[in-house]
Formats: sequence, C-alpha cells, structure tokens
Amino acid sequence: MTACVRLYFPADAFGRLICWRLESDYSHATIEMDGTIYSATFPKVVGVGPADPGFGMPPRTGHAFTVRLSDDESARALAYCKSMLGTSYDVLAMAGWAFRIQSLQRPGHAYCFEYVYDALAAAGVFPASKRLLTGDQLLSDLYHAGRIENLMLGIRPSFDMHASFQKPAISIPTPKVNV
Repeated sequence: MTACVRLYFPADAFGRLICWRLESDYSHATIEMDGTIYSATFPKVVGVGPADPGFGMPPRTGHAFTVRLSDDESARALAYCKSMLGTSYDVLAMAGWAFRIQSLQRPGHAYCFEYVYDALAAAGVFPASKRLLTGDQLLSDLYHAGRIENLMLGIRPSFDMHASFQKPAISIPTPKVNV
C-alpha cells in the first residue's frame, strides 16, 4: 500500500509569506490515501476527492512523493487522518512560527505539515511526532526513514542540508489511533 505526500509551492502572497517565515520552498502539505486527499487547512482538517480544485496538482504546483507503507501502517495512517476530520486548524502554531515562540501549540490540533507527520507517526513510519516542522524537514525525515524513492525528481540537491539549518522541530509523543 502507498500514500502520496504532496508538498505545495505557494500560490499567492500569503503562501510566499509562509515560505519566507518557514525558510522553506513549501507552503502547504497534504496526504492522499485511499482516494481521498487529507489536509489541515484553515479553518479545519478536511478530506476531499483528488479532483478538488483546491488541493489537486494541477492547478497548484509542487512535488508529490509516493510513500511505501505496509497494509497495517496504511490502516493506522488512514485511521488517524479520518479521526482528525473536522478538527480545527492550529492557528496558534502558525503564530508560534511567525513570532518564534515554540510554546504556542494546541494539543490535539495541527497545521498542515504536522498533520501529515502525525499520520505517518501514527502509522509507525516515525518513532514520534513533531511540532513546528517544515515541509523540508518532513521530506528529509521521510527520505532518512527509507520510505520514498522519487526524491531527486525536481528537488534541489541540498534539500537535506537546507532542512538541517531550519529551526529544529520539537518531538512529541506519537498520536494513538484505533484501527
């Protein structure tokens, strides 16, 4: 079984501001599983079809990565994604990024990169979840976990070094889900 992690380039001035503050090429992330794209998007976590114009590629641009998962890992990631549907977007975490205040987080809520990371941590891909991470750091961790192969297709060669220079993410306990 596989999942598709999509990292999006900014589509507007707000997206470019996010990239500037995160020191990242990516302003948004989603995960596609079982024909649904799951996204932590203000104001809440949603699940949409792949043809939804707000989340598909195109019209938005970026990179898509196939993540290898076992059937059990896929079931746990999907259970996590579904369990978070309707949960509010973590605006405080974004404020934390904007003002460099790591303590601004709401437990049980996530922004886009955290949501995708949480789903993969719930699956067992990562030993713990992380907070205040960037798309580059998510990509780097997926690469080091040996879960993606199509990494160098259009990615800057120094992505891993770039991720290491970004503000470090904070490890937290892995989210628990019932499958």
